[in-house]
Amino acid sequence: MIKWDYMETTYLKRFINYSAKKTAFIPIGTLEWHGNHLPIETDFLVAQKICEIISKKITGYLLPPIYLGSGTKKKINGEWFIGMDKYLKKKLPGNLYYLEPDFFSKVLVKLGNSLVGQGFRKIFVITGHGGRGQMRALMLAKKKLKNLVIINVYDVLEEKGMAVEHADEYETSLFWACYPEEERKSRKIKIKKNDDYFTFIGYDPRKKASLKLGNKILKEIISNLTKKIVNS
Repeated sequence: MIKWDYMETTYLKRFINYSAKKTAFIPIGTLEWHGNHLPIETDFLVAQKICEIISKKITGYLLPPIYLGSGTKKKINGEWFIGMDKYLKKKLPGNLYYLEPDFFSKVLVKLGNSLVGQGFRKIFVITGHGGRGQMRALMLAKKKLKNLVIINVYDVLEEKGMAVEHADEYETSLFWACYPEEERKSRKIKIKKNDDYFTFIGYDPRKKASLKLGNKILKEIISNLTKKIVNS
């Protein structure tokens, strides 16, 4: 069982001090299929860990993670398939996240407006789920509320020339760096060669993933995002 540090009690005086700093962090991920080598909570756990680290560098109120999101969908033979489902043309287990983009954006705007009403002026929405549908919904929310700053953690890797695929060696390595105890658990799982994910991507990403790569990626992300937040 993963344990993370964000669930600290916030008494009123401390919350008022946070609002005086005018900065809040909202980690967002999803509960979705990541093959058999990663947990369905990967996206929000990565976003949460990154927010934890950054909030210790830049004082701000860290909200609990939102483990919902949006995605693109496609109609196949009269049935709607969402996210990775549409690529494999089958209903995958573990997809528990989907909200229509307009509705999801409204939820974020409502939450953002509540924070603005409490004195916060910069609300950093940091997403560990960077699919096109997710980003479309997040940018729609930003159009409605200028106080939102939308950050996709994987943009840093794209800028470094890493072509990130869902649940590939980059995402796997980053997750392991955030939660090192998970590497051993992941590597111990026996997965058949004809596994849905291995067939989709063409290899077992655990063979290319490593803690060393993950730590390098995490360091790049934290450095880059800290600069962006300071300059926002």
